[in-house]
Amino acid sequence: MALMAGAITIGIASVSAQTPPKPPPAFMKVFLPPTPAESIEAPLSAKLADKLGQVWFETAEPACRASKSLDQAAYQKLARTMLVAVGDHMRQFSASVQDAAKAEAQFAAQAGRNATEELQRLSNDPVVQEFLVRNRKRSAVDLTQTYLENIERALLLSRVQTSARASPMSTGDSVMLDEIEKVSSAPLDYVDANQKSRAMTRFLELMIIAQRAVADTSNEAELLKWGPGRLMAVLEGPLKAHCVMKA
Repeated sequence: MALMAGAITIGIASVSAQTPPKPPPAFMKVFLPPTPAESIEAPLSAKLADKLGQVWFETAEPACRASKSLDQAAYQKLARTMLVAVGDHMRQFSASVQDAAKAEAQFAAQAGRNATEELQRLSNDPVVQEFLVRNRKRSAVDLTQTYLENIERALLLSRVQTSARASPMSTGDSVMLDEIEKVSSAPLDYVDANQKSRAMTRFLELMIIAQRAVADTSNEAELLKWGPGRLMAVLEGPLKAHCVMKA
């Protein structure tokens, strides 16, 4: 069964940080993922950030780094800041391409007029609550990994050479990938163990309908305009200031 990856994250684009995000469809409030700032606090997310910080520390031009008294801790902080910034752009872009009114209409048509209220009631069921906790932990790691991979794609597209890659998908870090897999599979394992729960079964049915409603009513034309290279507007200044890119 497909689980919503952080309340249906659709893509990333360079959107002004000052642009107020549009409110999500009402039925999505139950599924809202952790914010990027919350996600980075998950233990595995912090490890991913530290790996990125290490790569940037080793990439930075030594004389430039020394002239600014930048130690490894400065690059760990930079990595966290950039992962959160990219995540914030992702959330704003995801909201900008959604049509909440159309999504709510489709959800009601397919799930029932009172399905949003039903979702809220089901989310208070103890079995469903535990599922949501596990799925939120999964989202935190999966989203951080998505931010990381898009950062590294953006740098590759801009021909920014780094000492190595940080994403475990790129490096083949089997230990880290195994740890991520355990967190990612936890919600599915929990669902398998609670197949007799009527509340869980109905909740998953509604979740799939919700996922489809958001996907069907999002602006596909805007989605197709996006590419990871747009993230350089977020990354370039801080990376130059930290000697990772030439000023």
